[in-house]
Amino acid sequence: MLLLTSTSDKVQVITGSAGTIKVRADWVDNVSGTITPGRTNTASIATATTTDVVAAPASSTQRNVKSLSVRNTDASVSNLITIQHTDGTTTEELWKGTLLSGEAVIFDQTGVFTLYDVNGAIKPSTAKLDVWLTVVGSDYVNATTSFTDITGLTTPLKSGKKYVFEAHLYSTNDATTTGSQFGVNIGAAPTVLTLSDIGVVTTGAAAAAMSAGNATARDTAASADTTGSVSTRMHIVSGYIQPSADGTFAMRGKSEVAVAAGLTVKVGSWLHIREVDN
Repeated sequence: MLLLTSTSDKVQVITGSAGTIKVRADWVDNVSGTITPGRTNTASIATATTTDVVAAPASSTQRNVKSLSVRNTDASVSNLITIQHTDGTTTEELWKGTLLSGEAVIFDQTGVFTLYDVNGAIKPSTAKLDVWLTVVGSDYVNATTSFTDITGLTTPLKSGKKYVFEAHLYSTNDATTTGSQFGVNIGAAPTVLTLSDIGVVTTGAAAAAMSAGNATARDTAASADTTGSVSTRMHIVSGYIQPSADGTFAMRGKSEVAVAAGLTVKVGSWLHIREVDN
């Protein structure tokens, strides 16, 4: 059980990424021996934010949370979830972990949190991250010279863990005089980052032009291309990262010049990232 015993007590869920998180809570209120059941459905949490999922009880009321279900219903985005209790002054974490697409964590009336995989089976807490993410729904477009997250290619990572990643990015430019540039980001400067990019700059059956490069810092183009193609071609971006703090890893892109449709990353582009050391 989880008791809320003052008008300042409440249960909150913190989402680490923009996605689709749904929450269900069931409780009973006790007012001088009169028991009244209640529940709250939080239909959709779509941003990285803090959300009250069990409100504070009324005066002279004790609220006993019997169950709490937090489910990631997003089609592709993993989400770092924190479930916490606050009395208005002190906040305590109750559970924290990454929910992959389709996964859920459920708190039961015995006070136990259980993590379930996409198939509804109990997932061991020691499982290593191994995520495939894909650009779906619509193309990612950047008309600026500033890095932004490629929609769908983001996932929470844990401090001190070690990860390898590889992305295949299918892209076009507005003109052959505009280059595509790719990098990665995470909340705090990582302890270690190595990033490489090899890509097709201009297509051709006999004499395609290629580019290659590397970087060791966030929001830095591994290959600072200055020419491109209006035809779809591929960049392969891969690397290794050890975060210095919990944060959301993102594959990022930008256009070499600020121009409409300077860089378009096509639907079907993908990112694979996995943990290699617990």
